[in-house]
Amino acid sequence: MPDDKTPKDARRDAAREAARIAREKAKKQERLRRWLIPTSVTVGVLAIATIVTLVIVNSAPAPQTDAGPQNMASDGILLVGEGGKMVAVTTPAIPASGTPTPSEPDDSVANIVMYVDLSCPACQAFEATNSPFIESVVASGDATLEVHPIAILDRSYQGTLYSTRSNNAGACVANFVPDSFYDFMTAMYVNQPAETSTGLTNSEIVDVAKGAGIDNADVDKCINGETFTSWVHAATQRAQDGPLPNANIEAVAGTPTVLVNGIQFTGSITDAAAFQAFVANPTAA
Repeated sequence: MPDDKTPKDARRDAAREAARIAREKAKKQERLRRWLIPTSVTVGVLAIATIVTLVIVNSAPAPQTDAGPQNMASDGILLVGEGGKMVAVTTPAIPASGTPTPSEPDDSVANIVMYVDLSCPACQAFEATNSPFIESVVASGDATLEVHPIAILDRSYQGTLYSTRSNNAGACVANFVPDSFYDFMTAMYVNQPAETSTGLTNSEIVDVAKGAGIDNADVDKCINGETFTSWVHAATQRAQDGPLPNANIEAVAGTPTVLVNGIQFTGSITDAAAFQAFVANPTAA
């Protein structure tokens, strides 16, 4: 059939077709827009959820363990002199249900062994009096120092188990940054709360660690998670039950218990001269 449309009709039809195509295009764009909006929101929500999950995972406390901390195979951390500084002797951890391995004394130097509670005021007094001397003789290589943190004063902190938590923190530092242990111990004594108080919170203990120059996420998680609580209890029981290795006493009766070459120091904990003389010649006591 011959096309009998006039030029005017053809133009009109072309305009209608163009309008139809434009409407279809607009409808497709609208459908796409409606689909994209919830999808974008979903993607955003998922992204936020992922970030929140990562933050939670990264900040979550470390789980508790029945094993001991690394670098405390003897139930204590051994510090020796190296390059004019005190450094820790690295050791594996005591496995769960395992037993400690006593350190071998170095017969050529004075071997100082301390059983301390980081919440103990008497330990704080001993440290304040004698730490400059101890640091000096250990850093110079004239002595070694082995520190055993034990928890005997939980009863003094209103049920918050501050004694256990503070010594767990010491184990955390020994495990992850052993060379900073002595600095952390000193900082804990400087910031020691009064007996009969609630003690420091875990968060406050983390702040003490940071103040001692320990900025370590693993240490923070370990302190907040009270990771080595079981080990603190076990090490405390071992120290109180005895026998103590390389010692002239059977067990720890209180803190600080300080030994030099296996002989207990029984002088005043605030008499620096007496302690220095004892380190020089413990058998003369």
